[in-house]
Amino acid sequence: MGWFRTMGADSRPPAISILSQLDGEPVGAGVLLPGQHVLTCAHVVNCAVGSDMLAVKYPGHISLRIRVYGPASTHMCQAELTAWIAPRLGDGGLGAYEWNGDLAVLRLDSALPPGIQPPRWRPMAEKQLVRAWHGGAERSSFADVEVTECNGRFGYVDALRDKLAVDRGYSGGPLWSGRDRAVVGLVTAKLNTDGSLRRAWGIPWQRIRDELTGAGLADLTTQPDDDMRGDPFYAELVALLDRGLSHPEDWARCGRAVARECGLEHSGDGEPSAEEFARLVLTHERALPALVGALRHTAPHLADELLLAGRGTRFPRLLSPGEFDLLVRRLEALDAASLARLPAALRAALPLAVVPEPLVSRASRGHGIGDLVGYLEGLPGPHVSSFAHPGEAAPVPGLVRVVEFLAAGCPPEQRGALRHWGTQVVARLAIHQSALEDRRRDAEEWAARQERAAAPRLLVELSSSGTVNGAACYRLRLWCDDADGPRRISEEDDRPRTAQEATREIFDALAPFHPREPDGPLPVVALIVDRDGLELPADEWRDSGLGRVLTRVLGAEYPLVVDCPELRELGGRRSEAEWRQRWKRLDEGGVLEVTHPGTDQNEVYGVLMEQRHIAQVMVDVPSAARSAIVQTCLVVGVPVILWDRSDTCRSPVVRHVAGVPVRSLPEAVRMYRAKTLQRPEDFTGRPVLTWADADRPDPRPQLELADPTESL
Repeated sequence: MGWFRTMGADSRPPAISILSQLDGEPVGAGVLLPGQHVLTCAHVVNCAVGSDMLAVKYPGHISLRIRVYGPASTHMCQAELTAWIAPRLGDGGLGAYEWNGDLAVLRLDSALPPGIQPPRWRPMAEKQLVRAWHGGAERSSFADVEVTECNGRFGYVDALRDKLAVDRGYSGGPLWSGRDRAVVGLVTAKLNTDGSLRRAWGIPWQRIRDELTGAGLADLTTQPDDDMRGDPFYAELVALLDRGLSHPEDWARCGRAVARECGLEHSGDGEPSAEEFARLVLTHERALPALVGALRHTAPHLADELLLAGRGTRFPRLLSPGEFDLLVRRLEALDAASLARLPAALRAALPLAVVPEPLVSRASRGHGIGDLVGYLEGLPGPHVSSFAHPGEAAPVPGLVRVVEFLAAGCPPEQRGALRHWGTQVVARLAIHQSALEDRRRDAEEWAARQERAAAPRLLVELSSSGTVNGAACYRLRLWCDDADGPRRISEEDDRPRTAQEATREIFDALAPFHPREPDGPLPVVALIVDRDGLELPADEWRDSGLGRVLTRVLGAEYPLVVDCPELRELGGRRSEAEWRQRWKRLDEGGVLEVTHPGTDQNEVYGVLMEQRHIAQVMVDVPSAARSAIVQTCLVVGVPVILWDRSDTCRSPVVRHVAGVPVRSLPEAVRMYRAKTLQRPEDFTGRPVLTWADADRPDPRPQLELADPTESL
C-alpha cells in the first residue's frame, strides 16, 4: 500500500456526478484528469443536455453542473465542454452492441482542494476484479465485477455472484481496480442478457489513451509516475533523501507533516523511504514545497538542496498546499475596493509578465482567485539561482511581488495578514528578508503614487444648440481636473459645434492627460448634461481627423460618464447630503438591481429611502419606465447608475458588467464600448453610466441652494 496513501484511495477514487440541465439529477459519472479536467462518456453529456443518447452532433460550448466528492467535502462546480469525441457506430469490426468514440472532456471552472487528485490509470486486462459506482456517487451503489474479455478496444465485465450489477446511471464512471489502486476504464453500457448473467462493457484505458491522443489531448493521458524510475530527477531525489537526519524520528515527523499538508493518509508506524518521498514529489504537484517546509528547521541544508534540484522540473509549483490555501482565503477576504486594485498591482509588480486578461478580470471581482494564484506561481522567475552563488542575491518570486504590491494599498489589518504570508513564504525559500523589504518599499512607493494619481478628468458641460444644415449642434465648456482641482481650458465661446467638431475639440483637450506610465489611469471624460441629455450618444461620437486614416470613437478610447447636477439640485441641501453619504459608502453600499418590467419610480424611491446606503443602481426595464426611474435615482443622490439606452430588456450590458467592482465600472464600460466595434452582433448594448464623484469639486459657478422644506 505504501507509506503515503490518498484518503479513501483503498475504496474509490474521487467521485464525480454529471447533472442534468433539465432536472438537476445525476445522469452519469466521470473521472478526474490532470489540469482540472473531467473525462466522461459523450453519451452522458448528450443525456445531460436532453439529446438522443448516441447523437453525434457537437453540443456546442456548453457548461454542465458537476458535483465532486472529496474525502471530507463535496464541491459543486461548473464544467465547460472542451473536447468531443462522438460515438461512432459505423466503424468496422464492431459487434451488435458496440461503438467506438463516445468520450467527452470537460474543464472545471475552479480549482479543487489539494487532497482531491486525479487517479492513476492502468491498462485493462482479463480477470481483473474492478468496482463501479452509480453517477449519484452513493458509496453503497458499488457494483463489483470481473473483466471477462478485453481486446484493448472493448472490455466486458460480468457482475460477481450476489453483488450489484452495472446498470443505468453508471456510465462515464471509473472501473476501479482496488489492487492496482488505479482506474482501468470507463463504464459505457449495460447489455440486455437473459438468465443469471449480468454483463456490461466499458472503454479500456488503452483505447481511451489512443482516442484522446488522436484528438490532440495526449497531455491529459500522461501519468505522474510514468517511467518514474527512468526519470533523472527521481534518481537525484532518492540520492538526496537517502540520508540520515540528526534524530531517528525526524523522517517520520517530516512524513507526517507532508501528508497533513497534502491531504494524505499515512502509515501509523515506521517512516517513508527515500523512494516513497521521491514518488510523492513526482506525483503530487505541491509535495516538494511541503517537504522543503518540513525540512526547513530540521535540515536546512537539505531543504536548500531540494529547492535547487527542483528548479525547472515539470512540477514547478511555488507554494505548499497550506500556503496556497491561506493566500486564496486571505485574497477572498479582501474588500471589493482592494480587490479592484489587483490588475494595477499585477502590472506594477510584473510589468513584463503576460497574464490572461480573463483570469485577472475574474479575480478582481472575487471569482477564480485560486486560478490566478496558480497561474502566477507558475511564471518563470528571474534568471538567478535561488541560492546563490557568492554575491548573487536570491530574487523574490513574482507571485510574492504581486501580493506585496496589492497589500500596500489594503487597509492595515489586511495588509498585515498578506505581508505575514509573504514573510513566511520567503523564509521557507531561504530568501533573505532584506530582498523582501526592498520589494515592499517598491510596493509602498507605487501605492503612494497611486494615491496621488487619481485619474484625471476632462469635464465637458454640453448643451443643445439647435441644428445647422440639419445637423444637431452643441455648446460646450471644458475644464481639466488632474487632482489639483478643475481649471477652465476652453475659450468663452458660445458658438455651436457639430458632434464631430465637439469630438475633435474633446480629443485635443485630452491629449496632454494621456498616462505617461503603462499602468497609469486613462483620463475620464465626464459629461455635464441636463435631464434631456442623459441619453445623448456622445460615447459614439467620432473624429476622422487623423489624416483620414483612422476614425476615432470617443467612448472606445476613454472612459466616458455623465452627470446631471440639475436633477440633484432639485432636492436642495438634503439631496446633496444624501449624495455625499451614499458616495462615502460606494464600496460597501451594495447594488440595487431594477429588473422587473413592471417596476415604477415610486417603488424605486421607496427602496432608496429605506436603504440610504445604496450608492449604485442597475436599471434594466423597458424604456417607457426607465427615464423616470433614472431621474428619481439622480434626484435622491445616487451617484452611480448604469442602464442601456437601446430599447431592450434583459440588457447585455447589465449582464456583462454584473459583479465588476464599482470603481472599475467606467473602464469596464469603456471596454464594452470597444467590443461593440469589434463584434457588433455579439455586443449590442449601448451603456450609459452616471458617475457623480462627491470628493471632487464641481467646476460650475456654485449657486446658493434653498432647502425646499424651509418654506413649509
